[in-house]
Amino acid sequence: MILKIITFNAAHGKGMDGKISIVRQANFLKEFHPDIVFMQEVDMYTTRSDRINQIQLFSEKIGLGHASMESNIVLEGGYYGDGIVSRFPIAFSTNYLMPKTDESHEQRGILRNKISFGTTKLNLFSVHLSTYEDERILAVKELLKILEKIDPREIIIIGGDFNVGVTRLGKGRYIYEKKEEFEEYRLLQEKLKKLDNQEDTWFSDLGTGCIDTIFYSNQIQVRKFKTIDVKGLSDHNAVYAEFNI
Repeated sequence: MILKIITFNAAHGKGMDGKISIVRQANFLKEFHPDIVFMQEVDMYTTRSDRINQIQLFSEKIGLGHASMESNIVLEGGYYGDGIVSRFPIAFSTNYLMPKTDESHEQRGILRNKISFGTTKLNLFSVHLSTYEDERILAVKELLKILEKIDPREIIIIGGDFNVGVTRLGKGRYIYEKKEEFEEYRLLQEKLKKLDNQEDTWFSDLGTGCIDTIFYSNQIQVRKFKTIDVKGLSDHNAVYAEFNI
């Protein structure tokens, strides 16, 4: 079986033109016929997004019948967090809140879904790591503890915005530093394979970098992958991959 995966930081539907529309993002990505989409920066019922349940609307418009979202923070009368939409029924969903080194930092979480088809079981994780390196490393260590408890016969796929190389300097201010090796990735690669995407996925006046990717179990193989230019529909491009399952 070929499984088509996309990971995409939706920036709560906000394009580089300032317009917020989760619908136009879904309509654009629908052309790639994904089976699963990992999403980050999703709103639910917030004022800035017109009180829309973005994960439900995205799911409907992209044509995938199952969706899950968990909140990491309360925002503008609603919720903000990560999501997963799937062609397959979601049997289990939970959210793990990640550690912070300072109470003033944004709360981050890792969303986990479990799906199955036939005898194949998939553990899916949508991640949006911190803009502080120490918190990213702590989160990866927590994630690895979760992964250790999964039956080795089951498949693991992790998609998201890992924010590697990004440091927050203050409100709306960031820098990006490219490195030969990121500790966050090195730790995960002790257990999983990483997609070898290298094109920039994050675009900002404050910096650009390749910070979105996919990790996957050793027992599955990548057929092909690409960075999807979303034409300014977000400040992140999407990453697409096909796997032989």
